[in-house]
Order: sequence, then structure tokens, then C-alpha cells
Amino acid sequence: MKKLLLGILFIMIILTGMYFLTTAGDSTTSENNAIYVIDEQVVEKYLSEEVMNSNFGGEIFVAYEILETDKNEGEIYLWALIQEYYEEGEALQTGSGMSVPIVLSVSVHNNDSLEVLNHSLPRDGTYYSEDIKEMFPKKIQSKILGYSSNDIGDLIEEMENKVKENY
Repeated sequence: MKKLLLGILFIMIILTGMYFLTTAGDSTTSENNAIYVIDEQVVEKYLSEEVMNSNFGGEIFVAYEILETDKNEGEIYLWALIQEYYEEGEALQTGSGMSVPIVLSVSVHNNDSLEVLNHSLPRDGTYYSEDIKEMFPKKIQSKILGYSSNDIGDLIEEMENKVKENY
């Protein structure tokens, strides 16, 4: 009985050690590595003005989910829904739009103000998954590659609320 208990204890110690060894390098963002001050207005302004153009003369609205941040790299990893809305007669129409993962390169100044310097988008088609693996931290790649219609539905709902407030 004593040998059985020692054997179980030994196996539990080995499994615990293996767990910590395999997950220790998996996280690219720790609390010390996170960008804490994210000014949503700065991010929204950048996304609505720099990522997509208005093709119908309408107003661009944005909803996004921050997936991860990396202070050392100066990057914010997010999924953005960007949609143009314009009036045609008395009806509100949707124009150009995109739903895409984005890497924002940022700088956080001494006064904690955020400046978005530029952005990167994955290429379409056969390059998409290759670009996701190159551009995004390993721990969020599966979330991006499996980003569901439920996730996008939440962003659509958020965006529709913003549109209702403005029209």
C-alpha cells in the first residue's frame, strides 16, 4: 500500500512538472509584459481612419476585441470589425467593411498616452494561416484561426449600438 501511494505521488509530481515545463514558454505576455494603458478612443480613431477607406462617402464604425498585448514588442493584437455606414435616401446602408485580426504597433509615452504607429494585416487566401503564425503570439493563434461567428456577432452587436447612437 505504501509503494502504491508513493508511486501515485511520484506520478503526480512528474505530471505537474511536465505541465509547468510545457506551459512556461507558451505565454508571450505576462503581467509585466502587458500594455496597461489602452486608450480606446485612440485605437478606434486609428482603426476608422487608417485601416479602411470609405468607398461610399459614409462614416466608418469600429468594434474590436483585444486578444493580447505585448509591451516589449510595442504591439496590440486584436480582432476588428470595421464597417462603413451611409445614408441613401432615408435608409441607412452598409458600405465597405472588414472583419480581420490586426497587429497595431504602438508607443506608450511617459504620460501614459498611447500612440498607434502603424498596423499589419494578414494576407488573404493561402497566406492567411502562415501570416497568423508569423504575426501573432502562439497563445492566441488558435483563437484567431477559429474566430467564430459568435465572436463576430458580439462585435456586430457592439457596432450596431454605436450606429444607433449616431443616427
